[in-house]
Amino acid sequence: MKIGRYLGDRNILTVVSLISFTLIGLTSMTVINGNSLNIGKHTGNSLNEQAYASTPVTVNVLIYDGEGVIPGSVDGIKDCLDYVNGENIDLNVYSNYSTIEEINSQTLPGYDILIMPGGLGITYINNPEINAEDLKNFVKNGKGYVGICAGAYAASKHVDGDYDGWGIAQDINSKPVDYVGNLPISMTSSGGIILNSQNLKNFGGQKTSSFLNFGDSVTMYHWNGPAMYKTDGSNDSLAVYVANETGYQNYAAIATDTHGSGRIVLSGPHPELSPTKPEMLARMILWAAKKI
Repeated sequence: MKIGRYLGDRNILTVVSLISFTLIGLTSMTVINGNSLNIGKHTGNSLNEQAYASTPVTVNVLIYDGEGVIPGSVDGIKDCLDYVNGENIDLNVYSNYSTIEEINSQTLPGYDILIMPGGLGITYINNPEINAEDLKNFVKNGKGYVGICAGAYAASKHVDGDYDGWGIAQDINSKPVDYVGNLPISMTSSGGIILNSQNLKNFGGQKTSSFLNFGDSVTMYHWNGPAMYKTDGSNDSLAVYVANETGYQNYAAIATDTHGSGRIVLSGPHPELSPTKPEMLARMILWAAKKI
């Protein structure tokens, strides 16, 4: 067992948490073309100048909390979404929780996006409670997937030198990384738009600079998450590792892909763990759910 995909001990019941998002959506700023991420026309100097939809949109979000998951990651995701709800930051997001137990063709319908949190990727792969084909079809048919750390390893096509992933992100391979601690990542031009956030705040409510721009460095917590690269040779990503703590400088720290008509976001670092980035996690979810 490699520590690179495991965040700590686990002894909890298999459960999945449902979060129903209600939000005021931005007009679309991104366009998916095949396996490439193309940024559509972006006018004005900030996201404040973008038009908002006049009616609320509901996004049903499924968070996996079963075998192989680290509870701290799941709790962190919930805390981030509660914070986004309470502080009303970025797109007026509101959440509502319920739980389910299995991921398959019977439990996935009705949901817009699945989040696979930190934990042990190989356990996700081998878990009989997760039907991989049903999950791939869920995304292929237009739904979204956000994978954090182990969730990114599991969704990739292959973990180099280790095991095959589900291949949901069919154009992304992962490099195993052995590094725990804070590290900087740098926004790409795509990430500067997609991960941008109106009224950006820290988890404690302290106001920070309003926007993430191309080249901006953000410190995030990393717990042996993957360094990623596109197997088709393209370089589209949302953020890259800028220092060499991981051993993979300039590899993707946050990557995107498509599967059929669905969208995928994979993150090596943890937006849900301190220093928490709730607004960034919200943007990942909204983009994967095709709300921005």
